[in-house]
This record gives sequence, C-alpha cells and structure tokens, in this order.
Amino acid sequence: MDFELPNDVREFCEVTRQIVRDLLPLEREYHETGIVPPQVRQTLIDNGYFALALPEEYGGLGLGALAQAAVQIELARLPPQFWTELRPLMGPGARNIVYHASAAQKAELIPGMVSGEIPIAFALTEPNSGSDPGSMRTTAVRNADGWVINGSKTYISNGKNAKYVIVYAYTDKAAGSRNGISAFLMPASTPGYSVTGTIELMGTASPGVYELTFDNCQVPADALLGEEGRGFHYALEGLNEGRMNVAATAVGMGEYALELATEEAKQRPAFGGVIADFQAIRHYLSNMATDMRAARLILLDAAWRYDQGERRRELASMAKLFATEAGSRTVDTAVQIFGGAGYCRGYAVERMYRDIRITRIYEGSSEIQRNTIARELLR
Repeated sequence: MDFELPNDVREFCEVTRQIVRDLLPLEREYHETGIVPPQVRQTLIDNGYFALALPEEYGGLGLGALAQAAVQIELARLPPQFWTELRPLMGPGARNIVYHASAAQKAELIPGMVSGEIPIAFALTEPNSGSDPGSMRTTAVRNADGWVINGSKTYISNGKNAKYVIVYAYTDKAAGSRNGISAFLMPASTPGYSVTGTIELMGTASPGVYELTFDNCQVPADALLGEEGRGFHYALEGLNEGRMNVAATAVGMGEYALELATEEAKQRPAFGGVIADFQAIRHYLSNMATDMRAARLILLDAAWRYDQGERRRELASMAKLFATEAGSRTVDTAVQIFGGAGYCRGYAVERMYRDIRITRIYEGSSEIQRNTIARELLR
C-alpha cells in the first residue's frame, strides 16, 4: 500500500520493513522465555529509532508527524513488547520536553534519550483520574528548596526502567485543572519515589505497566517543566501526537493481519479447494482491505496536516478512532479466517488480537475521541 509518501520517508519505511523482517524470527524466543532478546533493543538504537522524534541539534532525527506515522506502521508488525521504550519517545512526554523544557533540561536529557541511556516515563494517569485528569490528587507544594511532590500514578508504561519521570501534579488546586496543574521532570533516583506495583496486561507491554508512589519527593525549583500552571495544556498538546502514534500502531497491526489472512486464505485447503474460493472469505478480505486503506489515508492525512501547522484536535481524534476500531475489526476477522489456529499461542494473529485491544482505550478511549470530534464540530 504505497500512498505517495515523500521519497526520504518511503526509503526509511523500506529500511524499517527489512529490519522488522530480520527481527520477527525472534518473536518465538520472546514467547518461550518472556524476555525480549537484547539484540532487539540494540538494533533499534543502532538504526536511529530512539531518535525519530527528537531534535537534530541534540542528535535526533527530527522527523515530522507524517514520517513518524509511516515508520511506526512498519514497526507495528513487531510484537509491541519489542519497542515499548520507543513509544514514550514519540508521545506526549517527549513532546513536552522538546516543546517546553529549558535549554539546560534539553541538554541534560535529550542526548541520553537518543542513545537509549535515559528512558523516560509519562506519569499522568492516577487510580481515580484517567480520562479526567482534573480529578488527579497528586500535589506539588513549593518550599525553600523547590517543590515537594506527593501522590500516586498508575498504568504507567516504562515506569520501572525510566531514569526520568514526567510527573503531573496540582500546584494550585483553587485554580482548577486548566490553570492549577504543573509538570515536573523528576529523576527516578529521587528519595521517596518508588515503583510500588506491576499491573500485568493481556499484551502490549512486558511484564506490564506500573504503579508509582511519590512520598515527599523533594525536587529543585528548576525541575519545573515549562511554566507553572500549564501542565494540563501540555498534556493535551502532546496527546494529539500520541493519538496519531496509537493510530499508526493499529494500522500496522491491521495491515499485517490482512496480509497474513490473505496468505492463509490462499493456502488453507477446504472441500477440494482453498478457503479463498468461498464468497464469505472473499467478502471478509474485501472489508478488511477497505477498512485498512481508509484508516491509513485518514491517519496520513492528519499527520501531513499536522506537519503543515494544521494542528486540529479533531483530526488526531478521527485518526485514532477510525484506525483503532478498523484495525480491531481486521485483526478479529483474521482470527476468524485462521479458524482454530488463530486462537492458538504462537500465531501472530492471536498475539495481535490481544495487543490491539488496548489501542481503543489508551491515549483517550474511543468514547473520548467521539466527544472531542463532536466538541470541535459544534464550536
């Protein structure tokens, strides 16, 4: 499916497709041991994938939203556990650093993010604060030495490995969520910070996501990210790119599932022929192909417009909503085409069936996307 991508982006996608082909055979080892083979991470670092979205002046590649989306579509053929660390580097956390960190903060963090030496985590969600960040309970109180952070976060990807955590906390409860939440760059070595639990998932992350606790964590005044009271806006700003990234993951999984299902339909014998001879299977494949072509076009259009400065919230929401739901339908149908084998561990479609389900929930659920689209339409 070639959609007139710029030549440099197309070439990067072709290189990525070959790297993915080389790494896919390691999936079996991962399923047998539960451990991602270390050469996977090193291959991604060596080939610049940790640098995709980060500024060139700090050693990054500085790719725009269109290039990131196209490359992530290719990467999404891999088990998501193989590139868990990449997602924070292209999502809201990294964008908050790129857009709002001080020159000193950027110089300290970004080169290490590019090299893989400084993993980061984006800590926004709390046990009682998911789609409604305004209900968060984590606080940061100013004192003579800077700020003292108290509270907890949950469902945090990369929480255990992160060397820096981007923490969102109320600095002025009376100002409300829009003006009272701030963001902080906190080293994971800060006394009082701890990873207090692991939440195992159906798929996506290994071994799961994490619960974090902040118990009188003292951070200096210069740990503040950007302006005081702007944290809510920073989180929403980064979510546009995060939502397109999730959409790209869903498109990649859906296209891979379509490819596998098509090959299975052409080879699997039934009643003296193959199952592709039957109209029901042909209609399945037709619907899958139509869904995935539409999802890719909606996503790439939103990403291209974002690069042109047309950063409309509803376009990112449309891309995420349609791509994740179309991708889920496609993977589900692929399992049906594979029959009993599609329900067995060891088959990529079974793995994707578990992995793609989260895309309709995180970075804003499908219901939140519909609310966002409607709100923008009714303005």
